[in-house]
Amino acid sequence: MLLNTLAFVAGICLLHTCSDLPSGQYYFLLFLLIPLLRWPKTRLPVILFIGFFWAAWRAELALSPQLDTGIETQTVLLEGTVLDMPVHSTSGILRLQMAVDRLDNGSGWQDFQGKVRLGWNETLARPAPGDHWQLAVRLKRPHGFANPGGFDYERWLFQQRISATGYVREDDRNRRFSDTRPALITAVRSRLQLAMEHLQADKPTMAMIRALTIGDRSAISVADWNILRKTGTSHLMAISGLHISLAAGLVFWLVRVLWAHAGRFSEVIPARKVAALAAIVGALLYALLAGFGIPARRALVMVTVVMLALVFNRRSGLAPALCLAAVVTLLIDPLSVLSAGWWLSFWAVALIAYLAVGRYGRQGFGGRWVYMHMLLALGMLPILLVFFQSASLVAPLANVIAVPWVGMLVVPLALLGSLVTFLHAATGELLLVVAASLLEPVWFWLDWLAETPFSIWQQHQPFVWTLLPGIPGLLLLLVPRGVPGRWLGLLLLLPAFFVQPERPGPGEVRMTLLDVGQGLATVVQTRHHVLVYDAGPRFSEAFDTGAAVVIPFLRSQGIRSIDTLVVSHGDNDHIGGVASLLSAYEAGRILSSVPGKVPQATAENCLRGQHWEWDDVDFWMLHPETVSGRPGNNTSCVLKIGTRAGPGILLTGDIEREAEAVLLREQGEALRAAVLVVPHHGSNTSSSPEFLAQVDPAVALFPAGYLNRYRFPKQAVMERYESSGTDWYQTGLAGAITVHLGGTLREPEISLYREQARRYWMQVR
Repeated sequence: MLLNTLAFVAGICLLHTCSDLPSGQYYFLLFLLIPLLRWPKTRLPVILFIGFFWAAWRAELALSPQLDTGIETQTVLLEGTVLDMPVHSTSGILRLQMAVDRLDNGSGWQDFQGKVRLGWNETLARPAPGDHWQLAVRLKRPHGFANPGGFDYERWLFQQRISATGYVREDDRNRRFSDTRPALITAVRSRLQLAMEHLQADKPTMAMIRALTIGDRSAISVADWNILRKTGTSHLMAISGLHISLAAGLVFWLVRVLWAHAGRFSEVIPARKVAALAAIVGALLYALLAGFGIPARRALVMVTVVMLALVFNRRSGLAPALCLAAVVTLLIDPLSVLSAGWWLSFWAVALIAYLAVGRYGRQGFGGRWVYMHMLLALGMLPILLVFFQSASLVAPLANVIAVPWVGMLVVPLALLGSLVTFLHAATGELLLVVAASLLEPVWFWLDWLAETPFSIWQQHQPFVWTLLPGIPGLLLLLVPRGVPGRWLGLLLLLPAFFVQPERPGPGEVRMTLLDVGQGLATVVQTRHHVLVYDAGPRFSEAFDTGAAVVIPFLRSQGIRSIDTLVVSHGDNDHIGGVASLLSAYEAGRILSSVPGKVPQATAENCLRGQHWEWDDVDFWMLHPETVSGRPGNNTSCVLKIGTRAGPGILLTGDIEREAEAVLLREQGEALRAAVLVVPHHGSNTSSSPEFLAQVDPAVALFPAGYLNRYRFPKQAVMERYESSGTDWYQTGLAGAITVHLGGTLREPEISLYREQARRYWMQVR
C-alpha cells in the first residue's frame, strides 16, 4: 500500500511542476491505462499517471473562470454571497471572501461563477456569512510578488480557488440584498468569533483560543507569530492531528463510560463500538468547527480509520491509516500538496511513528517524552528549512511543556467553553477566559525561550539533490541506539546544510532587482561582498517588503551579512522595509541621502566622490554633490557599478529631470552603463532624452508594480526607451530580474524569475 500511495502522490506532484496543463485530448489515455492495474509490473506507473491526470482535471476546474484582463482597471459591480467569517486585519482592513454570481462592468450583467478575495477599508458594515451583497469593486487577476525565497502568493490563491482579488470602493450602490441563512456550522463559528472578539480586549491570549477552537488565526499579532516561529510551536495554533485526536479520545472515553451503564443497550451493542462511532462524530464536528483545513482533514481520516477498525473488529496499523489519509485528502483536494501544511502534518505523524519503533530504554515516561521531542525536532529540521528557511533550536524545550499543557488543559476547556456558550453565554465566556488565562504561564515560557540568542537556525533552502541522500541519512541517524553505522547518516545529511548557493566569480557582479510591487529593492553581489540598495515599501504595521521579500531572498542566496546598505531617499517605497531588514541583518556601512531617517542604525550621507572596490568590481557614488538642499527625489543616491569588462550598472533612485541635468553636466562619460535601473519607476518627470542618450543602456529595468495606481511606467517613457533600441523589463510583469555582468561576459545576461519558476497557475502577463 505504501508504494501505491507514493506513486499516487508522485503523480500529483509531477503535475504541479509543469508550466502548462496537459491538453484535454490526453485524458482518454486513462481509460487505456486502468486495465493495466491488474498487472503488478505496470501498477505503479499507472497509479502515477492516474494521480497526474486527476490533479490536472481538478486544476482545470480551479482555474475556471478567469477574469477578463479588460476589466482589471475598471470599477465593476458584483453580486455574490459572503463565504465564511470576514476578519479584520491588524491594519484595520476588513478581509472577506465572496462567491460571485455575476458582475457588471458597465455593459450589462454577465455570469462569473468564481470566488474573490476583497479588502474593505474603514467600513462600518459587518457582512456576515451567507449575506448576499452588491458591491462596487476593483478586481485584478491573482498576482503576487515573484522572488526567489519569497512566499508564493499566487500559488496560495490558486490553492484556495480564488479567481480574483481586489478592494471595495466607497459607492452608493453598495448594499446588502438579503440575510441568507448560512450553514449551521458557519453560523456557529461566526457567533463564537463575535464572542471571542468581545473578550479579547481584556485577554490578549484570547487570540490563541480563537485559533484553537474555530481556526481563526487572524487576530494573532506579528510579534506573537514570531514567538511561535522561534520556539517551533506554530503547530499548536493549527487544528492539528494532536487536537483532533485528543477531542476524539475524550469523546470515546466519555461515551464508553456512559454506555457501559446503559443496561440492556450495552448488552446489545458493545460500549466500545458506540464510543468509536461517537468519536468519529466528535472529530468531524471539531474539524468542521475549525474550518476543515488540511491538518484537520488528515487527522479526521486517520481517526475514522482507527475507530472503524474497532467497530468492525479489525486491526489497523498506523502506516495503512496514514497512507489512506494521504489518498483520501488528495482525492478530495489534489491541490493540497501545494501547501506546506500538508507535507508538515504527514511528515510529523510518520516521523513520530518511526521514532516510536524499537525504543525501550530504561528512562521513565518523562525521560522518554523529552528524548522523543529532541529526536522529533531533529527530524523536522530539513523539511522546515525547505519550506521556511528556518527552524527552531529550542523547539524540544518549548514543546515538551507546551504540547501537554495546551493539549490536556487549554483545548478541552476552550472546547467546553465554546459548547456551553450556546447554552449559557455568561458561563461559556467565563470558561473561555479561564482557558485564555491558562495559556499565560506557558506563553511566558515561550516568550523567554524566543529571546534566547540561539533560539532559531536560519539558512538557505537546501538543494533538492542534497535531500536525496539527506532524508535516508536522517532516518539512519534516528534509528534506535545499538544499530551499527548510525553515524553514516550524519555524513549523508551534511550537504543539505553546508552546500552553499553559487557566488559570482572574480570580477563578476550579480544584481537582482526584486519584485516589491510599486517600490525599489536591489541586491548586488560580488565574489565576497553584498550591497543592498533600498528595501521596498511598508504597507502596514504588520507587513513590509523588507521582511517579506528582501530577507527571504538574502537567505535563499546563503547571505549572512550585508557589507553596505544604501537608502537612496526617504520615500516609503524605498525606505519602508529598512527597519525590518536591519532587525535581521547587520550592515557594515549605511549610506543615505536622509541618514537621520534610517531606523535602528547610524548612517552617513551618500556623497559624490565616494568610491570603493570589491573583488575587482568598482562602486562610485555619483550624486548628490552636497548634503545641502531639500531632501526629496532629486537628492537620491545615484550609484554606478563598474566591471573591467565594460559599461556597468547605474542605480538612480527617484531622480527627476533636474538631477539628471546636474549629472549630465558634472559626470558625463561616467553615466554610461549597460544596465539602467530606470529613474523614478518610469515617471514622466524622469528619463529625459538627453539623459537616456548619455547613459545609452542596452537594458532598462523598470521597478514598477503590476497595475500600480500611478500607472508606471508611463507609455511615453517606454516608447522613448524602445525607440533608442533598449530592451526593457518590468518587475511587476517579470518578477525578480537578475543581471550578470563582468568576468568573461561581454554582454549583460538577464534572467527573469517568472520565466525560470513558471508554473501553470501563473497568469500570462
